[in-house]
Formats: sequence, C-alpha cells, structure tokens
Amino acid sequence: MNVSRFEIRSSLRTCLPAYTTARRRLSMFRKDEDGSLIILTLFIFIFMLVMAGLGIDSMRHEMHRAHLQATLDSAVLAGAGASSDEDAKHVVEDYFAKSGMAEYLNAIREEDIDIGLNATYVSASAKLDMDTYLMKLSGVEQLSAAARATAQTRVPKLEIALVLDVSNSMNENGTNRKTKMENLQKAAKEFVTTIIDSADPGNATISIVPFSTSVAPSQEIYDALLVDEQHRYSNCLVFDDDDYNSTALATDAAAANDISLIPLEQAIYTSRYGKFDALNQPWRSCYTEDGYRIMQFSSSEADLHAKIDSMIADGNTTGSLGVKWGAALLDPSFRDVTGTIVPVDYSDSETMKIIVMMGDGENTTTYFFPEDSQYRGENSDLFYTEYADQQFKYAYYIYNSNYRWYGSSNEWRCSEWYADCEYESVTKANYFMRDPEYTYGPGLLTTVASVVASLGNTVSATTCAALVGEGYGSEGSVPPEDYPADWDNHNCSTIEDSLWDAMMDDYMYYNIDEGEWMNGIDFVDLDEEPGFILRERYSWEEAWGMMSPREYGDITGIYDAYYEYENMDSNVSGSQKNTRMDNVCGAAKNNGVVIYTIGYEVPKNGTAETSLKKCATGYDPIEKSTAYYYSVDGLDISDAFGSIAGNVQALRLTQ
Repeated sequence: MNVSRFEIRSSLRTCLPAYTTARRRLSMFRKDEDGSLIILTLFIFIFMLVMAGLGIDSMRHEMHRAHLQATLDSAVLAGAGASSDEDAKHVVEDYFAKSGMAEYLNAIREEDIDIGLNATYVSASAKLDMDTYLMKLSGVEQLSAAARATAQTRVPKLEIALVLDVSNSMNENGTNRKTKMENLQKAAKEFVTTIIDSADPGNATISIVPFSTSVAPSQEIYDALLVDEQHRYSNCLVFDDDDYNSTALATDAAAANDISLIPLEQAIYTSRYGKFDALNQPWRSCYTEDGYRIMQFSSSEADLHAKIDSMIADGNTTGSLGVKWGAALLDPSFRDVTGTIVPVDYSDSETMKIIVMMGDGENTTTYFFPEDSQYRGENSDLFYTEYADQQFKYAYYIYNSNYRWYGSSNEWRCSEWYADCEYESVTKANYFMRDPEYTYGPGLLTTVASVVASLGNTVSATTCAALVGEGYGSEGSVPPEDYPADWDNHNCSTIEDSLWDAMMDDYMYYNIDEGEWMNGIDFVDLDEEPGFILRERYSWEEAWGMMSPREYGDITGIYDAYYEYENMDSNVSGSQKNTRMDNVCGAAKNNGVVIYTIGYEVPKNGTAETSLKKCATGYDPIEKSTAYYYSVDGLDISDAFGSIAGNVQALRLTQ
C-alpha cells in the first residue's frame, strides 16, 4: 500500500503528544525520591537480623560449650578418685549418661586413664554439634563445641625439709605478745600434723634444719660425710662460695669411688668471748646442743613435734647455710648417709621434694679465722699434760680395817703407830699456755745449734734440725708413723727429745689450772716427775676449742688472734650470704625442688624479704614477687604454714 508523505506526517502529529507525555512521566519517575528510605531500611533490617542471629546462636553455642566443659571437668575429677582404670572410665561415662549428654562423650582411650599408687590421671574429651537458628540466613547450618579436661589427683610421696630460723631474735615478742619462737613452734607442729595425717604411712618424710650462726648435723650425718677433721669439739662445717652452686655433699661412700673428691671443711669451734674451757657463751662459731641439730627424714609426728619443741634460739643469721643443708638433705647423693632409698632421684615422678624456709631477719656477719692465719694448723701455744698422783683415800685402825678415817684432814694419821692408810691412783691433767713473747733466759743457752754441735757426726743433725723447723718431731704434731722418709733415713728420732728440749725451754709457760707461771726448763723436765704420763701440744684448731681468742690475749697479752678473728675482711658478710643463698636456692629449683619461703615480721621490701622472695619458687624478677613467698606477723605464721600444707596436698585440675 502506498502511503503518502502527508499521511505519515499526519500520523506522527497524532502519536507525538502521547510519546512526549510518556517520556516526560518516565523522566519524572526517575527523578522522584519518594520511598527510597524503605529500601535502605529493608537492607538494614536484614543486616540486623543476621547479626542478631549471629549473637543469639553464638550465645547458645557458648552456653552449650560451657555446660559441656563443666560436665567434663566434673566427670574427670570424679573419675580421678576411682580405685582402678576400669572404675575411672565407668565413672566418667556414668557422669555423662546421668547428665543426658552421653552422645557427646568421645571414646575414652587406654592411655587416657592411669590410676597409680600415689597419683591418678584421667583425661577425656567431648564434642557436640548445635543446629543454628538465624545463622542459617548466612549459610551456617551448625556450630561445633569441643572440650577436653585432664584431672590429676596427686597424693605423692613427700620429702620435705623444714629450714627454720632459730637466731637470737626469735626470742623477741611477736605482735601477739608471745615470742616468735613460741609462734613458730606452734605453726610448725600444725604443719607436721597436716602433712603426716594426709599421707599414707611412710609416704611423707620431714627433716628439720634449725639454723642460726651455724647448722649442726646429727652425729649420724657427720660420721657418713667426708670431712677433714681437725678437732672433736663440734661437727659444724663451713662451705666456700663454690659449694653453694650445687646441692650435694661429699660422703665417705662417694670418696671410695672418687679419690679426687675434696673433703668438707670442719668449722673451728670457738667463741669471740669466754673463759678457758667455758665456751658456752653467745657468739659461738657453732651451736652444739641437741636443740640446734638436724633431724633427718622422720615420719613420726610425735618425734617431729618433740624436735620442734626442743629448738633453742641464739646466735646470728646464716640463712644460706640453712638452705644449703635443706637442699643437701633432698639430694639423691644423701642416700650415702641414710643407707636407704631416701632421698629418691630427682626424676622420680612419684615424689615431690619441698623446702619450707622461715626467716625472721636478714643474713648477718659470721666470724672466722682466715685460711692463711698463723693461728691455724699445727703447734699452737697450748699444751696438755697428764700424770698419775697417789691420793689419800682413808686411814684405818690396824687390825680393825672397818674402823676408818676419811677425808684429807686425816692423812696425818698415816704416820701414827696405830693406823695404816689406803691410797688410790688419780690421773690429773693440767693445761699450760706458752707465751711466745715471754722468753726464759737460761733456757736460751740450749739451742738447736748447740744440740747439733754436741752430737758431732753421729747423725745428720743439721738435716734433723731442719725437719724440726718444718714441724716434724715436735711433740704433739705429726706422729712418728707419718714422718717423711728423711726423718727415718737420718735417724732423727735418736735426737728428737734433745731437739724438742732445745726449742721449748726458751719460754715461760702459764699453768692455767693453778694460775702460776713455770719456766721453760722446768716445763721441759716435767717428764721426769713421778707419775708423768704424757705431754701433748695442741693444734690451733684444738686449742680454740678450749679458749676464745680474747682469752688467749688475756693470758699472754697478745691480742693479734682476737683482732684477726674480728677482722671484717676475713669474715662472711650478710651480702655474701645473700648471694650464696640465691645460688643454692637456684641449684635446688633447677633440680625440681619446690621452695616456699616465709618472712616472719621482716620489713617490707627490705633485704631479708628480698632474699626470701628470690629464694622461693616462681620468683618474677620484673614484678619482684612470687606466690610461694608469705609475709606474716604474729599468729599469721600458722596460716602461712597451713596454706603451704594445703598447697602441697592439693587436688589439681591441670587442663
């Protein structure tokens, strides 16, 4: 069909208004913002719905997880109290069954349960899957919750060393008007009772180490140790700095297999003050009474209580020595002393080794003679003489021996016709002190040189004289069987007495018992007196056990020994003891020993508290604190010991 151009134009004129109108309306719709917030609100609502679903489902998940974990914790703790592996497994499974959660408990494996003699170990795990409510909107259909718990009931064998301060300050009144010693004794006995009562018989052993200036081992301990014994007045030992880097002590048994083992050094027994043969004054170098001695490895509550009650307080403070002995008692090498299986190896998982140390003050100075002192070693100025004397016993009427007169006032009757007398032999002893600066002129005429000259060529007198100068052949020094070969090779024993007399008759000697001076010639001639038995020259270590350095000065007028003993340069200071204490505590802790410390009325943040904190297990050098240190006053010491006892025996949830 032919359409004319006119008709097309006519049609366009007819359609154009409608098209224009539609176009205009579309443009207006595009520019219209009415209702746009509805769309935004819809999106926000959907987002909030998703987030709320996440929160609700997360809360539900945490609630189920916490319930699952709590049930599991309770189940394994209950199982840890069972008597056998099978019973423990049954207890855990029964716990979940009765809680309606049996389906969530994972199978318990054989290695998850171990019921031992002194410890039980129970471990279990569980898992549940929870359907989500609103998180499904984000595509999460389920959430899983898993739990694991391990319970360990440890009732181990216990080896405990109670290291207790018994220095003189423990005699002071505490804040509760009782002495600190009384409070300590009460608390320590309560601790002993708690430990012994809570353990199976024989599974807990406790040693008690009282310390002050010194620590006195029991005779049993001392006899088993490898000691370079210099006297028999006391059995205290001294240790040098290196000894505090380890916990072991040298024993005779160990020396049998190791000849290079260095013997322990016996401490000189003396006092700063005190009269002759009366060294029971304060400031002794070693406190020897039973109350100061170590008690080792006892499981007897009664014996331990008696030991604690017997403790005495005196002297200054050497906490480092206390811990050294406490650590030594727990060291496996100490089996050479006990002769038993105690103490066990550090690796023994069935045994806990624990030190509980109580101190009431900071470490202070201890007095010693220096190692190179002229007042140590052989040939002191003290001599001992012994002789037998006939002492009047009684007089009796002749032909009537039952008619007797007793008492020294009746000795005159012995010369009368009607009486005879009975005598008894009595051994008498005297001590003589040589004054090395008080010479006796006539004695100087007999010299070693004159003795040598008088002997001619009969012996090698010059060589013998030289040996005497080294200490050999002098009375009371080296016994003949220990003389060097030169002494025998030159027949020096043939002139020993002559050389001895030549050396010793030059001085004056003070008879301590009678308070009189004796010249050197008479002193040398004592061996010619009727009833003479022996004359012995003491070593300085033996001499100091009879007198104080001050007493030696008072007798001879020579106070060099006293000043040397007081010299701070040769003594062990408090700061040096602090370092030693830190070292031995570290050595013990490195071996797995748990150390609790108690500061009894010590200044806060003072030297004593700092040392005790550093010694304890778990010390944080940044925070300068540890949960194993207790600061107490008065009767609070009982709470501290009680807390430690409870901690030792605690039932632990380890995971």
